Amino acid sequence: MKRMSNLYQNTYDFNNIIDAFNEVCRNTKNKKKVEFFKEYKCTYISRIYNTLKNEQYVVGPYNIFTIYEPKERRIVSQNMQDKVINHLVARQILYPSILPSLLNFNVASRKNLGTSFALNLYNKYKNYYQSKYKTFYVLKCDINKFFQSIDHDILKQKLLRKIKDKKALKIVFDIIDSDEKGLSIR
Repeated sequence: MKRMSNLYQNTYDFNNIIDAFNEVCRNTKNKKKVEFFKEYKCTYISRIYNTLKNEQYVVGPYNIFTIYEPKERRIVSQNMQDKVINHLVARQILYPSILPSLLNFNVASRKNLGTSFALNLYNKYKNYYQSKYKTFYVLKCDINKFFQSIDHDILKQKLLRKIKDKKALKIVFDIIDSDEKGLSIR
């Protein structure tokens, strides 16, 4: 597969910034933060645009806390502006470069591939194997602290094979290196 280039310029496209802004507002649970963020929408959008266009983005501080229900989890959140930039990086840099190489079995966080698609896929293979074999097994597993165990150097080497754009790689690597414990679930 050929390496992708000219990805970074899409991060500071106004339409993409507005789409990411609206998506973050829609998916943020703290409605007080969202209302404040929406009140100063023009200011935030122009600030994000200028920061990305001038390649001056510095990853902001994380708010790290632990939840214990249903199991212990390390949760990491950022301010609204950083969330918008993370969405832009994911949608405009990572998705175009990584998604073409993924199998359809990987349904997490992918457009038009969610729980219902996964259940349909499961039923399809369950029916196939039920008709072919008397006994078969399904492994359901959860890898403990998976994202925290991701090695930054290995991940960056894999991304270098997919992305050619140096500006895009810089912002992605800055985000990866912003947390010393693997990758944070945001």
